[in-house]
Amino acid sequence: MRFKLFIGAVLTCALVSANVAVAAEAAPKRVFKGSTAQKRAIRVAVQPRSIRILRFKAQLSCRDGSRLIVDESGFLRTPVRGNGSFRDVQVGRTDEVFIRGQLRRGVVRGKLRVTDKLNSGVRCNSRWIRFSARPRGR
Repeated sequence: MRFKLFIGAVLTCALVSANVAVAAEAAPKRVFKGSTAQKRAIRVAVQPRSIRILRFKAQLSCRDGSRLIVDESGFLRTPVRGNGSFRDVQVGRTDEVFIRGQLRRGVVRGKLRVTDKLNSGVRCNSRWIRFSARPRGR
């Protein structure tokens, strides 16, 4: 009997948490479009308490003197603090993206930095790149 109650409680908790997750994903998001200081496009999804970089391109300088242009996407959500600021580091297989900025008055402004390691072991770095994005249609 206790086992059945335990299983029932676990299933109830799982269903409630699944509904909360679905509600969080269903929160309205707006897609902001803008550009970086390198004159390349950036797209950001803005939700009430988080942002998510959708896609951007950046030029990196490598230690061997070459240049690398990366097309970054597939980011996780970054929480936005009460004052509108955000800061995050997202790590991929060979790269790291550092993000920091502010969401104010319907504009996302910030800086991002990309580091990457080529297959040959050469390290590449973008330094800090400023960006600004506004809602589509403005």
